[in-house]
Amino acid sequence: MPGTEQRLIQLAITVSHQPTRLAVPGLQFLEVTAFYGLYLSLIVYLQDVLHGDSASNVAAVNSWAGVSYLMPVLSAAVADSYLGKYKTMLIGLSVSVVGMAIVTTSATLPSLRPPPCAQNTFCTPATPAQELVFFSGIYLCAVGIGVVKAVFIAFAAEQIDDSKGEDASEREAKASYFSWYYAVANVAMLTAGTLLVWVQDKVSWGLGYGICGSLVAVAAIVLAVTAPMYRILPPAGSPSRGGIQVLFAFSRKLNLTVPDDATQLYEEDGVKNPVRARLQHTDQFRCLDKAAIVTEEDLGQDGSRPWRLCTVTQVEELKTLLRLIPIWLTSAVYFVANTQAQTTFVQQGTKTADSQIPAASLTSVETVCVAVCLTLYNRAVATPALRRLTPLHLMGLGHATAAVAMAVAACTEARRLRMAGDHQLMGIAWLLPQYVVMAVSDASLSVGQMEFFYSQSPETMRGASMAFCFLAVSFGNLINSQLVTLVASVTAAGGRTGWFPPELDKGHQDYYFLFVVAVTLVNFFRFCCPCQKLHAQEGSMI
Repeated sequence: MPGTEQRLIQLAITVSHQPTRLAVPGLQFLEVTAFYGLYLSLIVYLQDVLHGDSASNVAAVNSWAGVSYLMPVLSAAVADSYLGKYKTMLIGLSVSVVGMAIVTTSATLPSLRPPPCAQNTFCTPATPAQELVFFSGIYLCAVGIGVVKAVFIAFAAEQIDDSKGEDASEREAKASYFSWYYAVANVAMLTAGTLLVWVQDKVSWGLGYGICGSLVAVAAIVLAVTAPMYRILPPAGSPSRGGIQVLFAFSRKLNLTVPDDATQLYEEDGVKNPVRARLQHTDQFRCLDKAAIVTEEDLGQDGSRPWRLCTVTQVEELKTLLRLIPIWLTSAVYFVANTQAQTTFVQQGTKTADSQIPAASLTSVETVCVAVCLTLYNRAVATPALRRLTPLHLMGLGHATAAVAMAVAACTEARRLRMAGDHQLMGIAWLLPQYVVMAVSDASLSVGQMEFFYSQSPETMRGASMAFCFLAVSFGNLINSQLVTLVASVTAAGGRTGWFPPELDKGHQDYYFLFVVAVTLVNFFRFCCPCQKLHAQEGSMI
């Protein structure tokens, strides 16, 4: 494969010129492996070790994942405005080491976990003190690794200096570097979903979590020791600062009236320069134009005051982000379905006949399929006939196939429950189709939303595009956490068994899957509405 060989040669040349280009992906491998080593099997640990009921286990995992994917957004703002990326990464890894140590201790000491279940007897649930210790550990990991997750991506890019426009080799190196960066993340997820999950399930939970902790500790030590190797840039300010300034200026001028003539609004001469991008005034969200109204207090001897007076371009940048919210909301609801692969799908796997295969390892199938789908997509976009596929088309495909995946899961769960009623166990291979279809959905929507948010975000706020993606995953997990809790409570009212009883064979997860199918379909049609408006406004741009 000449293309692969050329990229390998380019990578070797890149590494020989700057060792950090290999060191940072190495740190990324350690961080991602540790994170997924904790995440993928968390639902199994809560079920088999802490003896939680099915609904509370799903809710707990979703809440934890929601916090994990919310932290990158917050940490990126802190890193860009105050601490810088290197210090933020070092602090995050240090917090993760403490969290992993607590989790490992909880899984190792018998006094910090309930006794094992005796056969055909009631399982003693974990005490509040035991839960406090374990959840304190995993949430410290969520904060620490979450802090590192987004900053790693930007820090890696900083190690390649493409500031000189004529340096084409550096620009090409950065483009290929991100491809290898993504490949390393996939290898790390596979390592966690196979080796670490097997150690945890078949050998020892304490040993498995101890390996995760060791990986994070090694990453923290290597990052600290190799500090002189890195290209460390000072904080340059958060890209969201302009939007915050608009909101502050708007709040100060609530009582003012927006002029009918938009030319009376403030715009700097520099922005009027055709060399720089300038956004034209629009009438949507017209109330925000108050931030650009010029008053006597706004202009002084030292020029404008950015927290009192903003330019039309700044206001329009914020308006652009606000227009993306309807699409972003549909992405957040999408992850209600997507997150089932790490929670309820794994619960299904624990009730199958193939006891030698850890249920959590099935997520590796999804990882492999996602990588295959992305490879096929990269080849497909080179085909003229398929270049007309837009990011919105990909996102629509992701929404539609998510509904199909959940429908397949509902049928599979109904079959498993019928077999369980006949005292038979279903083979774990029956779960593969739903993982494969969900992988197609995940790849389509992930690529589509990243391309869409990046292309539609203002040039000065392109960093917000990644924040949109992380926030969608976070909110989707948090929504599902509350949804499962509500459904479990409603269906169990009046002394009924409910859909999520302590014993899964007596419940009806298949009904919940059908409910998620309905939610996903409604969300898909809701997605189509703003898409039509965007197509009408932007035409072929999206």
